[in-house]
Amino acid sequence: MLVKKTLTALMLLALFLFAACERPHEVTFMLDGAVYETVGTDAESTLERVPMPELETAYFLGWYDEAYTERFDADSKIEEDLTLYAKTEPYDGETLLTPLTDRLSLDPSDYENRSFPEDGIGEAELERCIDGDTTHFTADGMYINARYLNIDTPESTGRIEPWGMASSDFVCDVLEDAVTIVLEYEPHPEKGHLEEHPTVGRLGTFGRHLTYIWYDGRLLNLELIEKAYTAVSASGLSQYGYDMMLAQHNAEMTSRHIHTESDPLFEKPRLEPTVEEVLASPEDYMHRFMDIEGEVESLSGSSMILNDEGASIYVYLAGARSQRLQEGARVRLENVFLREWQGSIQLTNVGTDRIRIIN
Repeated sequence: MLVKKTLTALMLLALFLFAACERPHEVTFMLDGAVYETVGTDAESTLERVPMPELETAYFLGWYDEAYTERFDADSKIEEDLTLYAKTEPYDGETLLTPLTDRLSLDPSDYENRSFPEDGIGEAELERCIDGDTTHFTADGMYINARYLNIDTPESTGRIEPWGMASSDFVCDVLEDAVTIVLEYEPHPEKGHLEEHPTVGRLGTFGRHLTYIWYDGRLLNLELIEKAYTAVSASGLSQYGYDMMLAQHNAEMTSRHIHTESDPLFEKPRLEPTVEEVLASPEDYMHRFMDIEGEVESLSGSSMILNDEGASIYVYLAGARSQRLQEGARVRLENVFLREWQGSIQLTNVGTDRIRIIN
């Protein structure tokens, strides 16, 4: 009987220990001295999810250890119960700050004496601003048509979308004033894979190079998100993905720019000048929407020359050219936009629904 009781006790002890080993660990998240939430681990001992507090008067910078010296990695394996603490920075409701961009840095040793085309990181020179997420550079003699990784700013070339011109102007201003510009590819997780397939993860549509852009030690891709000029796209595998998700979360809380704020450009009344008036005083019509009439002087690819009583202006059609649009036709362009492009002025934001054939 004693042996049977001993075996039963040992079996119960084994079951208890097994259950204890299988019990998921828990992570307690603390905010302002109080428990914000407790989250358990999944079968792989990683967190089921990592909460992001919605703060109206502060930026959320991530979860840290008690000393606030090391930020928690959302993909970390949890081997014991943890307590993490929210790091925040006050937001006054007016000035858009960039605390995550300010904290991230690129060490010069990471890019000095390295070549962007060969090593995946290196210095570059600005050649031409295109829009908020596309810029042309040269790097070690190679012309680089760079498409910014993990963001998609509003359109500002063929179409004009709210905050598109503002994001484009911001990018061009900081790059033109930058002392150092560094381009960086996304490293591929499989070692050696890039040697076998050198374009994997590096080239996008139209042969554009998918890159991170650093100017004077600041990650422009991330800053555009914090400035609320763009949302995050496809950041899951990014080496800066968590910062980008935090940045978007904070930007949404500010309700600034693309996050529900109206673009002042779209609040101005639409103008109705003649071609001659625009050419005589382009500064009065720059970055303004307008209706304008003229005769199709010539058509070539995605462009058109609009002529009215001897005055001609370039029109960028993008994909708006239709079979009804013919040379010699009198047309009215509605809600088009005047902008400067490569040193000259042009009309853009032309859609097929904005072209009226008069005769």
